[in-house]
Amino acid sequence: MSARRRLAWSNELSRLKADRAARSQVREERLKVTRSSTVALSAWRGVSGRRYVVGVWTLDKAIGADAPGAVFLAVRRGEDGIARIVGAGHRGQMWEALQWARYDRATELHLYHLADFDFERDAIVEDLIGDDAL
Repeated sequence: MSARRRLAWSNELSRLKADRAARSQVREERLKVTRSSTVALSAWRGVSGRRYVVGVWTLDKAIGADAPGAVFLAVRRGEDGIARIVGAGHRGQMWEALQWARYDRATELHLYHLADFDFERDAIVEDLIGDDAL
């Protein structure tokens, strides 16, 4: 007969919350979906806890794309696979976002399309930048 471990749920929840607080608040959460033939998908968790599902473009593939009204996230993915936002904004054209992404040494451009107004896009950028200095 094996000994079973009992968890005190309140202790375990406190530990999980502390672990979550110790991690970077703004982070990518990779989606477990089948790959789309047009664009890969990922998600970012903002400081507020809100989740933003984004399309992921390599800089080379984003050249011919257009994304009016999108929030642009310039993302640098390290050799360890961890992504970090190195630039963000929503004003301007795709070619301008690509120039800034290259300037910031980004490897990918992540686009969020589900905001209708500039004040919403401003709030999203603020939520995803968090306390990090870009």
